[in-house]
Order: sequence, then structure tokens, then C-alpha cells
Amino acid sequence: MTDLPISRRSVLRSAAFAGALAVLPGLLSACGSSEPAGTGTGTGTGAKKSLDVLRVALPSSIGSLDAAKEAGIMNYVVALLVQESLVGVGPDGSLQPSLAESWARKDATTYVYKLRGGVTFSDGSPLTAADVVASLNLHAKKGSTTAFAYAYANVDSIEATGDAEVTIKLKSPDAAFAWVPTPGTLLVTSEKFIQATGERIGTPEGKLLGTGPYKVAEFAPDSHVTLERNDSYRGGKPAFRQIRIDFIPEESTRLLAMRGDNVDVALNVPAEQIDQWKAVPGAQVLTAGDRSLVTLAFNTAKKPWDDVHVRRAVAHAVDREGIVKSVLRGHGKVATAVPDPAQWGGVLDEAAVTALYASIPQYGFDLAQAKAELAKSATPQGFADTLTYPSSGPQLGRAALTLAENLKTIGITLEVKEVPLEQWIADLGKHASGIYLGWYFATTGDPAEYIQQLLHGGAVGENGTNIAEYDNAEVTGLLDQAKAGTDDAARGKLLGQALVRAVADVPYQPLWWGEAATAFGKAVAAEGFGPYFFVGPWATKVAAR
Repeated sequence: MTDLPISRRSVLRSAAFAGALAVLPGLLSACGSSEPAGTGTGTGTGAKKSLDVLRVALPSSIGSLDAAKEAGIMNYVVALLVQESLVGVGPDGSLQPSLAESWARKDATTYVYKLRGGVTFSDGSPLTAADVVASLNLHAKKGSTTAFAYAYANVDSIEATGDAEVTIKLKSPDAAFAWVPTPGTLLVTSEKFIQATGERIGTPEGKLLGTGPYKVAEFAPDSHVTLERNDSYRGGKPAFRQIRIDFIPEESTRLLAMRGDNVDVALNVPAEQIDQWKAVPGAQVLTAGDRSLVTLAFNTAKKPWDDVHVRRAVAHAVDREGIVKSVLRGHGKVATAVPDPAQWGGVLDEAAVTALYASIPQYGFDLAQAKAELAKSATPQGFADTLTYPSSGPQLGRAALTLAENLKTIGITLEVKEVPLEQWIADLGKHASGIYLGWYFATTGDPAEYIQQLLHGGAVGENGTNIAEYDNAEVTGLLDQAKAGTDDAARGKLLGQALVRAVADVPYQPLWWGEAATAFGKAVAAEGFGPYFFVGPWATKVAAR
């Protein structure tokens, strides 16, 4: 697992630019146990052995602990051990209680959240409704430039309507708003901490403050993060006194660290190295479809990519089956659309999902057809451009190189360059390039997370997640209807219609739906590994063995 959850979180993240929707947005209400979603008592598998320090290797460094400033998926891996949200995401992608023990949609535009009692921040101060309001307003206030601000553009007001109650009113109905106060776009801190720390939140000096199982002891942006146990955590005493998270971008170095028993958990095990990792004595490599999407994105506002024939030519030049087989070694699935079919649960039934995906036109691998499409374009003799990929995603680089070889045969020269993750994210936000490799991780179980962010014309200006600069009035209209609806089946149908209509314009060419592979060393074991394992206080699901 690496890179972006879907929002600016989502490719830019997004998580996230990593389910099934089990709660009906139109009838939103929930209540649950007093335990955090997806957590236990802090002893994970229930093992009795003790391990003082959990050692974790991440495949890239992070520049800020604040996911609202730098919204790569690795920021979440760290931040979600420290901070929580109002509503959590369960193992199946459904909405679950978190800091809010229950919530309800009172009418089409009003959401009320009841906070659970007895929750404290790691500094000992109690969680209050005012803290939640202040955390929400970081993104909802006018002029906010956080990576989460786009999600709150439709918010009219946020109020503490009781000592343990927060009410959010929207300007207009939004069926997907139920997912906004989840980890992908809300991490709660205290009002006092916000006032005292300000712009230094997430820095080595400011760190983070939250109600999660750990607190930040040290942060060195190019080196590591050290977390210490929060003994007052509501989910029970965490199993490990300390978590040491080291940034190790080089994949072979991570493997050597595991072999040398210097690492207990390593994320982003490369597909081509899985057998080597499995051969490490005592190590266990767990894999699961992670709802992630890797897609080519074409800047439809920039020449020559504004020409649909150019986009179709490149789409036909992609050997998706070959990439999944050779680059991913089968650890992934050919993507035939933006969202994975598994992400429609609760919105469309299985038969409707099957029918929808059967109706989505495909641009199959056909170099003759690619050449014919290019001949119809304004640049029939070809052209040159550059495609960058993040250093933390070598598989993206290998896929891009295979594409470049194919494009060479039809006259397009594509230079493939590796850049640091931080630069890659920053460059995506500028929308200056003509072609991108988008790497998205879903942080919700709603298909609209990908579809609205990538295909809605308003998303071009709102938050920059629509890196294709795609703006089709018909598609945007369908998405607006879906957003305003409260009937799931009707909403799913509209989302599907928008998806099919957009394919004709080829703003994106999906490549594959990913599979997360994480290695656990001989001293630890994990339970409940799946698509949303890291979308929450994941270390509470790891224990000594």
C-alpha cells in the first residue's frame, strides 16, 4: 500500500489520491459498541507475549504529519495512530462509530452527531463538542486551503448543539456527505491545540494531538517518526510502548531490514519480490485487494492531449493484461473503469453492477488501432512528452516504461522519469503536465468517491483532484443529480450513466485495481488484514506472537 487516497487525499490521494457501502445515506443513523471501529482492546490477536517497540518501515518519507497539508496515504498510516475522526470505516468499507457513538440525518441537509463520553486527548484534556467544531472549521471556514477543504464546500454551518452534540447543516442535499467526517477528510484535534500551534501543526515542532492510541514523541521528516503509547486511549492500553516508523524508500533495503530482524512491519511489498519476502524465516506476507486505482490521466485542457484521438491512441497502446501479468505478477486486476466493482455494495446490487460493467466501452490493446487514431489527430506524425512517477511506486515506473515502448512504435516519444513522492504530489496539484499516472486509494466504501472526484467538472477548480481537467456538462449534470438524491438505487444508476458517458471522452485510461501486500516479521501477527486495514488505528490490530 502506498500513495494517495482519493481526494486530494485521493490522488492527491486519496488514501488516496484504498468496500462496500453498508449504510444507506438517505437513512443515515448508527449506533454501536463503545470500542473504536476495527479495534479491540489493544492486544490485536490476543497474544500474551510482550514486544516493547514495534518497528515499521514505510516506502517513502513524509514532509508533514498533518494529512490535511500533505495528503499522501503514508501520512494517514502515521496520523491515524494519533488522531481519530467522528465516524470510522469498518473492515468491509461500511460506516462505523468512532468519536461519534451515533449519528442521524435529521432531514435532507442536517446531520447530528452524538459524541461518546469519557474520551480524552493524549495530553489528558477531555474531548468536547467545541473541539470537534474547531477541527471541522479548519477545513470548512471560508478561504481554507487545506487538502480537505473541498469536502466542506457545501457546508452551511457547524455548531455545538449540546455538550456532546455537533450539528452540521448543508447548503443543499449531498448523498455522499455521510462519508465526509470519516478519516479521509477529518482528523480531530483539540481547539486549544489549534489555537496554540496554528500553522506548525504537523511539523517537527508542532507535531499532532489526538485521541488515538499513540502520541508523537519525535518527527524527523527525512528519517523517521517515533510514537509513544497513549495509556488513556479509550480502546484499552495499546500493546506496544513505542512505535518507531522509519522511511526506507529503497525496496531492497526494506527487504534486508526484514531479513536482519530490524523491522516488524513493512508496507508496500513489491509484487515481484513477494516470494523473496515470504522466504524470510518467520515472516508473513498478507495481501488483499485494496480498492486502489492506477490510471493514466490525460490533461484535456492541454495540447495535444485536448484531442480525443490522441487520448484514444494512447489508450489503445496500453497492454493492461500484460502489465498485470508481468509487472504485478498477477497481484492486481485489470481495471475496466474508475471504481472497482466491489465498491458498489449498498448502492447497486450485484446484478446491476455486472450489467453496468458489461456496458462500459473498452479501449483494448491494439497498436494498429492506436496508430489509426493518432492519424486522425492534429498531430498525426506524433509528438514528445514526459511522464513522471513517484519513487515509492516502482511498479508505476515499470508500467510506464512498457507504455513508452509501445508508443514509440506509433510515433509518440514518452520520457519516463522517477521523482520523489513529495515532488510528484506537488506537480500533480499544478496540473501543468499533459499526461499523468494517477494512483488513488479509496478511504470510503462509496463509488462516488472516485467518480465525483475524477469526473465532476467542478472538481477541476474546487480541489484539483480532477487532474484530467475534464469538464463535460452532461456528466457533471448526472453527478449533480446523484449527489442530491437520497435513493441508493437511483443514485447508483446516475453514477453508472455518468461513468459510461465519460468513457467516450477518454479523460482517463484505467490500468489496474491494486492489491496491497504488507510483510509482518516473525515477532508479530496481524488480524483483520483487508482493504481498509490502515484506515484507522491499525497498530491495535497487531500483536506480539
